[in-house]
Amino acid sequence: MKNQPFRYLVILIVVCGCSTTARQDSPETQVTEKYTGPIIDMHIHAYDQEAGSTMFGVDYTNPLTGDKFKGVNGPEEQKIETLKILERNNIVKAMTSDGELWYDVDPDRIIISGRNVSADSLRERHNQSQLHAIGEIVSFYGGLKADDASLTPYFDLAEELNIPIGYHIFPGGPPGGIYYMGLKSVRAANSNPMQIEEVLVDHPKIKIYLAHGGWPYLEDMKALMYAHPQLYIELGGISWILPTNELHNYLKGLFDSGFGNRIMFGTDQMVWPSTIEKAIEGINAADFLSLEQKENIFYNNAASFLGLSNEEIKKHKSQ
Repeated sequence: MKNQPFRYLVILIVVCGCSTTARQDSPETQVTEKYTGPIIDMHIHAYDQEAGSTMFGVDYTNPLTGDKFKGVNGPEEQKIETLKILERNNIVKAMTSDGELWYDVDPDRIIISGRNVSADSLRERHNQSQLHAIGEIVSFYGGLKADDASLTPYFDLAEELNIPIGYHIFPGGPPGGIYYMGLKSVRAANSNPMQIEEVLVDHPKIKIYLAHGGWPYLEDMKALMYAHPQLYIELGGISWILPTNELHNYLKGLFDSGFGNRIMFGTDQMVWPSTIEKAIEGINAADFLSLEQKENIFYNNAASFLGLSNEEIKKHKSQ
């Protein structure tokens, strides 16, 4: 019995040692690795003075997060500041709606995505090598769903030409910033991504992606991606509009279901260039993602979707 205190001390040391080891290996103490390689942004906007007139010069405070973003004052500043941030963050490709406005300045980076004209006009642009993609299609703002007959020519053309087409459903724009800014045909009830299913069935070879990730319809997006392997998503506005925990919860649900190889990075950069870096930070802060999974979101998935050559991929990754 005289050795009993010593035995208690040994037990205490062992228990404390085990407890310390457990804390060191716990997820809370692990360092989240940041991805710093090449990035493809699948959702950028270029505006002329007319298209951006209601947004130019407007600073924005996100009511969901309190984040503040400085607005550019015109199309030239938008172009200069956006391209500067793309360069600084190693964003090597940018899917740019109305990208013809910037293409001559940075042809290696800008992917021209055409919209707001007839399908025949888009075909003519493609014939003249002035179109690389279609979209984003924003019929949601006009109260139309994806299966409306008036949109069929655009999906037909994308499949025929084998070029990407981006379709916008929800959310689009800041919280409360759609209907109450004058787009009176917008309804949250029309935003379920299931509306794209008949398009997918009718166009099995189409290269299509949904803007803004299909949020907040996580279970429906799982079902769609399970049933239709040609469907990709890009994160768009939810990458900086949503609180980080909500973005991560949504992403984790898709990754846990096995769809991490069809999720692409996007920002929906409009007139607030700093949203791009906010979006990058949000993905890099996801401690449930490995460095390889972050690379897939930031670059690999889009490179595969766009069909980049091995030579171009090698060039991007060596920069």
